[in-house]
Amino acid sequence: MHIKNRGSATLEACLAVPLFLFFLLAISGTFMLLLAEAHIHQSLAEAANYTAEYCYLEQKVLSDSGQTVESIVNSAILWRQFDNNLGDDFYVERMIENGKKGIFLMVEKDEENPNCFIAKAIYSGRCSIPIIGEFDIALSNQVKKKAFVGYGKEEKVDTYVYITPNQSVYHLRRNCTYLELSIQQKRGTQKSHYSPCGFCGKSGKKTDVIYVARTGDVYHYRRDCSGLKRTVSRVKLTEVGGLTACSRCGGS
Repeated sequence: MHIKNRGSATLEACLAVPLFLFFLLAISGTFMLLLAEAHIHQSLAEAANYTAEYCYLEQKVLSDSGQTVESIVNSAILWRQFDNNLGDDFYVERMIENGKKGIFLMVEKDEENPNCFIAKAIYSGRCSIPIIGEFDIALSNQVKKKAFVGYGKEEKVDTYVYITPNQSVYHLRRNCTYLELSIQQKRGTQKSHYSPCGFCGKSGKKTDVIYVARTGDVYHYRRDCSGLKRTVSRVKLTEVGGLTACSRCGGS
């Protein structure tokens, strides 16, 4: 009985180990191909971003020719930047037919928006399956990008400003001195000139020292009181309502 069990275990191992290796090799090959595609997409996206910034230079040269954005995009810049970004990638050289040299880049017009272009990479991926063998798969990767050719009349750049709660002005600079609280230390006997802080000033305790903001009318028992910390929010200028510009930084 013991001998029969040992023989069946050997038979199961002979069947399970090859199957395990088959799936392991198939999965590892697929994973490496996915990594190669991810690296190609990342390099293509970064190259498209870089190329979009140079579209305005060609538009200056071709402004009188009436050409559209897909002819403005500099394919040479796209390929050079893609080549630099991708480098000597192990997964691309291993899993893509002819490696990096087997990747064909092209630029297509975006039918929905004439100010956009589509950078596309076309290549063949190697797929290897044990027993079945190795074969190629036609693959492609593309990135849609808006060419920077200046701001049109219909485009408006959002202006951001800084505001604080219960203030009647907005600030153009975060480092405006009006946004910085100047905290002064005073004698406790002077607290009658101020109102108590809603956070730390209601205890009514006697103290030799109080803290007040230079432009405030509230006294604090603690220098680290939250009432002495100003909340500054960054918002769009179109969202400030009837607030006026700060007299110190609003005209700069």
